[in-house]
Amino acid sequence: MRTTIYTEENLPRIARLLGFENEPKWLTIRFAISISLALEEPINLDEKIDFTSGKIYSWDVITGKGKNEFHGDQADYHDLIGVIVANANDQQLKSDKEFEKALEYHSERGFSILASSLRDNSDVFEWLSQEFIMNNK
Repeated sequence: MRTTIYTEENLPRIARLLGFENEPKWLTIRFAISISLALEEPINLDEKIDFTSGKIYSWDVITGKGKNEFHGDQADYHDLIGVIVANANDQQLKSDKEFEKALEYHSERGFSILASSLRDNSDVFEWLSQEFIMNNK
C-alpha cells in the first residue's frame, strides 16, 4: 500500500496527537483508514492522487496478512478489513489491487481529515465524540 508525501509528513504529528508516537507507524495508518471508513460518503477512486514521493507498506504491515498470531494487534485482519472496505464502498473487491487502491484512498482521506481537524492542543477523545455526533445527525 502506498502513501503520499503529505501523509508521511503528517504521520509523526498525528501519531503524537493520538498518543501513538512510540507505536509502529501502521497503527496510525490503520487509525486514519478507520476514520475514513467511518464516513458515510464513499471515496472517489477516480480522483488522481500522487503517490510518487510517499512510501510503500506491505500487506503484512497494514492488514497483518499472513501473520500467524491470532491474538493481539499483530493478527491477520486482511480478510476482515477487506470486507469492511468493500461494504464501505458498496462494491465487490475483485482483486488485491482493487483492495489496495481503496485502502490507499481511505488512508489519504483519513490523514487529510486528521491533519486538518486536530490541533496541537486537541483532546482526541473530545474530537472523536464531536466527529461521531456530527456524522450521526
